Amino acid sequence: MRNMHINRRLLVHRIRLALSLAAVAVVLVVCTAVAIGAVTGGEPVHVVDGDQSYEFKLSRQGLDAILSQAESMGLEPLGPMDTAEFSEDGATVIVRRGVEVYLSLSETGETNQVPAYLGETVEELLKENEIELEDGDLVEPNLEMVIAAPLTVSVRRACQVTVTADGRTTTLAMVGGTVADAIEQAGVKLGENDSCNYGLDEPLFNKMPLRILRMVGIAVTADGKTKEYQVAALTVEDALEKCGIELGEDDRLNVKREAPVKSGMNIVVKRVKIRQEVETEDIPFKTKYEYTDELPSGKKSVLSAGKEGKKELTYEAVYVEGKLESRSLASEKVVSQPIDEMVMQGVGYSTTAPTLDYEEDDTVSRETPSPTKAPLENDFTGENYQPGTSYKPGTSGGGAGTLIDDGGNEVSYHKVITGTCTAYCIPGGTTSVGLTAARGVIAVDPEIIPYGTRMYVASPDGSIIYGYGVAGDTGGACLAGDIIADLCYDTIDECSIIGRREMVLYILD
Repeated sequence: MRNMHINRRLLVHRIRLALSLAAVAVVLVVCTAVAIGAVTGGEPVHVVDGDQSYEFKLSRQGLDAILSQAESMGLEPLGPMDTAEFSEDGATVIVRRGVEVYLSLSETGETNQVPAYLGETVEELLKENEIELEDGDLVEPNLEMVIAAPLTVSVRRACQVTVTADGRTTTLAMVGGTVADAIEQAGVKLGENDSCNYGLDEPLFNKMPLRILRMVGIAVTADGKTKEYQVAALTVEDALEKCGIELGEDDRLNVKREAPVKSGMNIVVKRVKIRQEVETEDIPFKTKYEYTDELPSGKKSVLSAGKEGKKELTYEAVYVEGKLESRSLASEKVVSQPIDEMVMQGVGYSTTAPTLDYEEDDTVSRETPSPTKAPLENDFTGENYQPGTSYKPGTSGGGAGTLIDDGGNEVSYHKVITGTCTAYCIPGGTTSVGLTAARGVIAVDPEIIPYGTRMYVASPDGSIIYGYGVAGDTGGACLAGDIIADLCYDTIDECSIIGRREMVLYILD
């Protein structure tokens, strides 16, 4: 009986223990389910790694969290060359496994490692690395090959090159290769001292011009010496450089610098120097005159001395082999302006004459005008004057009438003005109304004699004839009422004929 009681108690104990264990198991199952639900709940995610794929739900959509969950499901961790990125719809992560691929380009002669991934084709690899192919280019391995292991992809460019040697040019169609390959294919043999305008190991490119430079003997005359050289060069300028002869920008050669080098050529170098040379030169001053009858005719009085100016002349001088070949004026600059000389010129009369109007720019030669100048057409004084032979003055009372001019012509006038006149001279000058200051121009008071009035002027007795003239200047003394007219002459000697005297102005019709 006791044993039966013990067994019952043991059975109850076991039942209780079993219930406790069951309760713990239920709790563990519930907790695990909650934990799993926390991880796998949310949006569905698809991870693709080549031919392997992993699908699950994940509330957190970060790339690191997705890869970590995929790794817990068997995804191989990403290596340093691998990449992972979302697809366009954002629901799939694409894993790309990197692989070592080297790309060799004949146009550069270089081989470099480029990014590449398992499963892509050679054509895709070239596009990703922006390598554009042209007709005739050779790619190894072929474009359709799928990359499944490390490899080297070679791109050999199709190109056309020319090889020029010994006066003959050969055109070649090449695919890749070097300069040495092209020379060999052209059948050109290089001597021990021969060379090419490109290095023999340089890769070929399209339209590459190759020229073989043969060693030739030349003579060079420069800097007073003549030497012989053995040189392989394309042009004369290249040859001189290889001979250690430097050319200045202005140096001259007996042949063109770009001329091809030939055996036995004699090259002459002439050194040229172009210099700027500066000189100083005097600027002569001018003499300006004022006329007065307070001094005898021909007498002068310097009112203020003149002073020469200075100008700086820059010449461009060309020296060839140290000798002057040419010299030309390049520029000039005034350093200081001259100061005019002011001179008072006597006209030989004792009565006071008014100072003549004088423009600032009116100048004359510093030499005294020559008295031997040919007499003017209307100059009837001295040897040229024969009283009464041709001129017949009219009435001086101011009315109309006729006169016979110095040429024997009958001239009508409608008014006569008699009064004091003087003379003036402005060589090269202009009048107040813009006329050239020359004989025939008469300065007046335009209120009395309007500008443009034509007149004939002579002394009352006909001994002094000025002739025809026109009112074309303003006389200061006329405005003051001191004289009726100021007669313009071409020379100072002619002015002395009039000085200050009574004259008759016949106002013409």
